Amino acid sequence: MKTKRIVYGCDWNYCNEYSLISLLPDSFKLTMNKKWLNENIYGNGSVHACHTCSNEMCGNRRHHINYDQCAFASCNNPTTCSLYNVWHDVETDELCYQSECTKSVLIGESSEDNQKYKVQVEAIVYLSQNRSNFEIWKLNINCAAHDCTRSSIFQEVKGQIKNDITKLMAFPAVRLSRTASTVQSIQPTLSCYECACYDDPACTCNIVQPFDASLSYCTIVRVNFESGHFTVDLEHINRNSTRVHIRKFPFLLAEESILYNETTKEWTTRTNILVYGCNWHLCNHPSLVTLLPNSFKMTLSDEWLNENILDNGTSMRACHECPGAPTCGTIDFIDASRCPIHSCNTTCVVSDLFDDPSTGELCYESYCSSTEAELTEYQHRVELEGIIYGDQPDIVELWEIDLYCRADDCSRPELFNEIRENLTLETENITLLLDNSSQPIVEPQIICYDCFCYDDPNCTCDKYTVSSALSSYCTIIRENYGEDFFIALEHINRNSTRVYIREFPYLLVEESIIYDEKTGWWFTRNNIVVFGCNWDYCNDPRLVPYLPNSFQMRLPETWLNSNVLGNGEPARNCHECPDAPQCGTNDFLDISRCPIHSCNTTCLVSDTFDDPLSGEQCYQSFCAPPDSEFFTIDPHRVELEGVIYARHPRKVELWEIDVFCRADDCSRPEIFKEIRQHLCVDLGDYTLFLGNTSTVGQDNDTTICPATTTTKTTTLITTTSTTATATISMTTTFTTTTFRITTPRPTTSRTTPSAIVNTTTSATSASVTSGTTSKVEQTTTAPYETTTTAKSSPSTYIAYDILLPFLLLVSLINLY
Repeated sequence: MKTKRIVYGCDWNYCNEYSLISLLPDSFKLTMNKKWLNENIYGNGSVHACHTCSNEMCGNRRHHINYDQCAFASCNNPTTCSLYNVWHDVETDELCYQSECTKSVLIGESSEDNQKYKVQVEAIVYLSQNRSNFEIWKLNINCAAHDCTRSSIFQEVKGQIKNDITKLMAFPAVRLSRTASTVQSIQPTLSCYECACYDDPACTCNIVQPFDASLSYCTIVRVNFESGHFTVDLEHINRNSTRVHIRKFPFLLAEESILYNETTKEWTTRTNILVYGCNWHLCNHPSLVTLLPNSFKMTLSDEWLNENILDNGTSMRACHECPGAPTCGTIDFIDASRCPIHSCNTTCVVSDLFDDPSTGELCYESYCSSTEAELTEYQHRVELEGIIYGDQPDIVELWEIDLYCRADDCSRPELFNEIRENLTLETENITLLLDNSSQPIVEPQIICYDCFCYDDPNCTCDKYTVSSALSSYCTIIRENYGEDFFIALEHINRNSTRVYIREFPYLLVEESIIYDEKTGWWFTRNNIVVFGCNWDYCNDPRLVPYLPNSFQMRLPETWLNSNVLGNGEPARNCHECPDAPQCGTNDFLDISRCPIHSCNTTCLVSDTFDDPLSGEQCYQSFCAPPDSEFFTIDPHRVELEGVIYARHPRKVELWEIDVFCRADDCSRPEIFKEIRQHLCVDLGDYTLFLGNTSTVGQDNDTTICPATTTTKTTTLITTTSTTATATISMTTTFTTTTFRITTPRPTTSRTTPSAIVNTTTSATSASVTSGTTSKVEQTTTAPYETTTTAKSSPSTYIAYDILLPFLLLVSLINLY
């Protein structure tokens, strides 16, 4: 399919930047199956009847088009049918239809609008949404297959159209705000596979690199050595690195040696180098590597070689001599007088250098090889370097010819023309390499940054890998472990999350709301943040610093005190169903399967395997074992795992809720609905990830957290072995969540949470003397909920149906 017109539209300052112009031609490509087109559009090449409408017929979902008013009528002459479908409103499916016999004369038939057989599509893709989806605004069809004007043809065409989303990589997915000016859109104009293999005929590769398409193109280069070993390189190559300019793409280039074996008295052809070159996104795909070795071969007949190259038995031969500099001319004329003939008793070396096949220009050089430089083997050979372009697969252009000959007068300039006239081209797999429609079918690919960083807040990355766009997508994952953190930029399997990701892009956060016994206040700790997206290079490392503040979830302190903290009673009611979760919906759950027992430790309650879309939840509750020297558990904590999608960023979908509580009856199933009702979200820099074109302000939005603050005075005791000025720290027992099982984390010394929140001020320091204990009064102005960092679970969340208490105990022991 050819792109006739393409439009990129945006609505922020300077968004139609000049550098995007060169990317437009290959950005949005639609393809259709050729076999289907031949059967349903071309048919026999002409028809005698078409559906014919006297007027344009319109309708929508409620009032359907009456196709019966377009009768199947004969045409005056064998011709084609012309029909179109125009969607006036894609949302309501309002459209109009027209069909008729094509006029006998197509004015300007060479015009794309007047092609005899065609499917013309006008489509749109919204970059901030799933780029795999596109809307068709108009379909024009000229066809000659039987009954090709049937009313269902448009739906059939829509089902056949495929969109290559990988070529949309350079266009931003978000509406960049003023804040986003520090994170500019990436513009890698051409991405190629980048791998090097030795003696590997397949050369599997998933590493890619982006470069400027105006300066480079993609290649597969195979180099064969005389020993039988070979190398394969998938890489970029500079546009001006070849001696002769590459005029078109794709191309195949071969460098060969036609050799005479003195022992067997036979001529053989050896391929030294093969190069496949192309200039579109990921075109040097590893699947093409195995097609390269036998793609094409240049040969000369033995008779011609014996007569013009091989020694005829005489000890001397005539050889032109111009070793100092080449003599240049054209294929039809070269001034050989500048290269006088001399007698030669060794090998005559003749070269056609710096040849420009498009102009016929060549530069000729010839000399008699010295005795010292004389070859010990292959004294008779022809070196050929030729190129084939995709639009002329049966024509080879010779870039260079080098002759090592002992026939009389074998250095005559006319010999190069004779070689061109006698050259035979043998091809195999050349159609698969040069005809895109014949190449092996490769499923859509997606390129992601692929790096891992530890305690690096920026995580600079210049490594890229490619994977299936159907089964994976790109992510930035930040996992916090106490004072440390881990960042991963990588692909993630489409089905690796416990709850299926419905849309892209998205932000996922797992947080712990923890009560600190020493300070007497609740703080929120961010354990893991995930940004997921599904277009090339979307997990840009320049977004990494903005990830921690993308969004946070909070619960009111008064609600937490009443429903999680409790009133200090030594025992409380706790539902007991430790062996297996009990499943139901938000509105109904059979709680009789989890009878109430008295609990004098912490009650652990989980809402697991929640499908936010269907309201399905699985409930589990039990009384935790008492603390021991092997492990301790935070007695008052709420673990939340929530996701927001770009289309509706103010609606948090909770995937899992885990409650560690000591309030009476805190294990009631209704507590999860109460948490959803009281939950608020603090939206930070989410627009950098999700854009700001989303719909907000709907009735089911999650409440935005109020910007209130509270002031608390806390007295802490600090002991140290040296004299120093130190920021007061507190000891907190951290926990980790595996999305079904919650286990304690190692004890970590941290600064007060207020020290790492932008809206919080703390100026506490103390002079501490060795071996002494000092009492310091600390005043902290804290936000409604403060945020710290720690923890995380793996980047793929896989749930295991194993007994919860047993795994809890094993996990806790393993940590210690």
